Amino acid sequence: MKPGPSYPIKPPPRNAAYPTPRTVPCNTAPARSAASPPPKKGAALVYHTLIVVAVLLALLIAAGTIYALVFRNSEEPLYSIPAAPATPTQAPRTETQVFQLQETIFTGIGRLRAVSLDKPPVTIVVSIAFPYLPEDRAFTEELTAKVPEFRNMALEYFSTHSAVELRQSGEATIKTELLRHYNNLLHLGSISTLYFNDFMFID
Repeated sequence: MKPGPSYPIKPPPRNAAYPTPRTVPCNTAPARSAASPPPKKGAALVYHTLIVVAVLLALLIAAGTIYALVFRNSEEPLYSIPAAPATPTQAPRTETQVFQLQETIFTGIGRLRAVSLDKPPVTIVVSIAFPYLPEDRAFTEELTAKVPEFRNMALEYFSTHSAVELRQSGEATIKTELLRHYNNLLHLGSISTLYFNDFMFID
């Protein structure tokens, strides 16, 4: 068999344009679906924290119950309500307010009209009273029995001083001196303070 005729191969021209080669992807399998995101760490931390707190509370309640049943005295209450705060101390009464409390103020001496040592004398009007405890019946009876002596003691005191001396001494000094004289007359108790409801000079 005779070979066929051979034709010479001509090289392509230098300016010839070649078609762009087509690339075929190696992996043609379909893309897999994206996996679901993992759970957030914050939610897990809160969940575990709540569990720990619940366990601690349960242990605390159990420990308190065991202590109350075993170690405490059964006669003592487990809980006590604190006492109400004490009421504030009442402000001290003024002399006028004290005079209005007749049940605790001794007013048996009454109002006196004394005269001073002056020539002519000056009239001094004074009302003397003092607090006492009515529950102390023995001392109350002694006070009642000493009323005439209380009156005479005050009249004698004012009669041995001039009006100028009394004004210079002042009400506080006069009360102190009369109180000392009154307590010297008593045996079953003592007077704590004197009050002057009226105290005036009539020239």
